[in-house]
Amino acid sequence: MSVYFREIKLPPEPSYQQPAQLKKASNFQLASKPKVPEVKGRSLRTLAEIIADIENDRADSIDRLEWTYCLRAKTEWDIKNPDKAAETSQAIWQIARNNLPLKQQLLWRVALDRIQKVENPASNNSALPPALAEGFDEFARTATASDAVPIQIIKILPQERSDYELAKLSWQYLKTPAELLKKALLPAKVSIVTRALQHVAGIFAKNQVSDKSGVEWLLRCLQEMPSQQQLAAVTELLVTISDDPIKNYRSKLVEWLRDEYSPKLQLLEGAAKTSLNRWIGALNSSYFQKTIDLVARMLKLPDAEIKVLEERRDFWANYSDRIQKVRLLLPQSSASAIGYQLQFDFSILPEDGSELTEVCIFQFSNYCAIEFFRGTKGEVRLIARSKENDRLLFVKKDLSVDRIRKLGGEVHDRLFMWQSSCEKWLKQKGIIPNDGTEYFQGMSKYYGKYDVTNGLRNPEPQEQKERDILVKKWLKDMGS
Repeated sequence: MSVYFREIKLPPEPSYQQPAQLKKASNFQLASKPKVPEVKGRSLRTLAEIIADIENDRADSIDRLEWTYCLRAKTEWDIKNPDKAAETSQAIWQIARNNLPLKQQLLWRVALDRIQKVENPASNNSALPPALAEGFDEFARTATASDAVPIQIIKILPQERSDYELAKLSWQYLKTPAELLKKALLPAKVSIVTRALQHVAGIFAKNQVSDKSGVEWLLRCLQEMPSQQQLAAVTELLVTISDDPIKNYRSKLVEWLRDEYSPKLQLLEGAAKTSLNRWIGALNSSYFQKTIDLVARMLKLPDAEIKVLEERRDFWANYSDRIQKVRLLLPQSSASAIGYQLQFDFSILPEDGSELTEVCIFQFSNYCAIEFFRGTKGEVRLIARSKENDRLLFVKKDLSVDRIRKLGGEVHDRLFMWQSSCEKWLKQKGIIPNDGTEYFQGMSKYYGKYDVTNGLRNPEPQEQKERDILVKKWLKDMGS
């Protein structure tokens, strides 16, 4: 049988004439010498030579590059020299105690080796020669305190629930899992970090964390999570934290949840959505309550005025779950006296000739309630919500007392035994107390008992008569 090959035609030889641009580039000269460090030293030695220095206590003769080469190539050397594998590995760990760069390389590789074995047990790849990996335990037993963090992390990596243990360690050191691994100079871009993040919400809730450092740790963890993992963590927090959601520094967590999840409330379901509304309401109510307390204390008001303010504070606490947003407005004199103690935003009320008062605007589903703290009128005013009214009440900067009152709406007094009448008035507008309310805060057990159908108990006939006289005069003064 005859076999024929096609003739191979090579491309024509390239021209050796230098292109104009290349010729120009070849004549280019640097204006100054580049700042490239000059490497002075011997050429890379064989592994046998490096091992010889290790065996003969000449570790100072081994540079960083040679150590890297040694750690990568020693597996094959150990196979060829099984009788010396363990002994030379122990010697390397001993040298690492006083050689920081070598120690960091070793710990990095031990961590990576253990992570790889957990995540891909079928793989034969190894980040470290087996004899060196086995030497870690002995090193860890006699290591100094400065190595505590990386050793703790490496020890938990082979455990069955290593991701949970890393999350616990993360909380102990108040570092996110990634921050903790970076602090320990260990691989941080590994899947165990993401898996550990799924446990932080449970740890936070279980330990009832409320201190500043703990809350800040949780917030950093949440911000590092992928969106779906973050949503799951937020849901877990909302349904498992049953005590005071704004306890101590938890208010910072609620503020973050308000800012991040109020615009995407539809992502939450059932109990989580209900809890978020309750938490935000509690936060808003706390702003009002703290302002009332500071006004009463710092402005040195008469006892009678303080009592009136405390009644308003306690009354609105019964509606905290319904409050979607608040805005606080203070006259300049009040802002100067208490503003530095308020850890939340407030606006300044421009002077317009009205009586001096602080104002709090509460946003409910269909109405805004406006509480005037002081003054002879001392009313609460309800204004129906609309885009324009919301803009005026919550966005407009130079909002004055007179401008608010000119918006109209309906008013209710703050006179003798006003709570029962006010509760029924609000109910007519669809504003009802928090679910589960049995007694109103700040009221006697007799008058404060609340019934879902009938509301608060009405004043006794003689008390009602006294109240009616006061209200009639008040309405006349209000111009109604």
